[in-house]
Amino acid sequence: MMAEKGTQARKKIGAFVKPLALLLATLSLSWVALGQTTAQDGMNRLKTNLSNSKANLADYQKNLKIVEGNLEEVSKARAEVDAQKAKVNGSQQENNQKLATLEKSEKDIQQLISDEQREIQAEDQKIQELQKVIAQLKENQAKRGQNITAYQEQSKQIEKEKSEWKARSDQTGKTLQQLESRSKSLAAQESDWKIKHRGYQGEVSRWQKEVSRQQKLIDNYSALSE
Repeated sequence: MMAEKGTQARKKIGAFVKPLALLLATLSLSWVALGQTTAQDGMNRLKTNLSNSKANLADYQKNLKIVEGNLEEVSKARAEVDAQKAKVNGSQQENNQKLATLEKSEKDIQQLISDEQREIQAEDQKIQELQKVIAQLKENQAKRGQNITAYQEQSKQIEKEKSEWKARSDQTGKTLQQLESRSKSLAAQESDWKIKHRGYQGEVSRWQKEVSRQQKLIDNYSALSE
């Protein structure tokens, strides 16, 4: 609406600018022709010019009111725009503060993401190390399984040999018992024979003495006989 009034005012001002230019031209021509016309003609022209000037004054006063009205509307509109501008500036500052807060939050989040990524990399490295350890442990378990199989075979062999040695031990025990029994029997026989040996030794000694005595008697008797 304000723009329409401004446009109408400019049209009206333009409408009266042309008559003013014509009036000035007429006045110039009037002064030139004044000397060539009669006094009555001059007065008539002056009255006409006065009437035209009053008419132009009335039009310009009317246009002035229109311009003042438009100026007032423009001032009001400018005040409204300034108020809106202030409000928008406040909103802009609030938006800038919010954007700054969001940018800081985004920066903090990016830092957290970076920290988490570093932790993931560190954990990946630990996982790789653990996987190496697990692989080594599995290899050790496989070797231990092989060792267990070998030990089980050795245990079976030992069990077999133990059974053989146990059988041999049982046989040896039986033999030892037999030998022990035989030894006891022989010891008893030996004891008996020792007793008999002592008895026979005594008899031998006694009869040796008796033979010696008898021999002496025979020798003595023979000597007497001669």
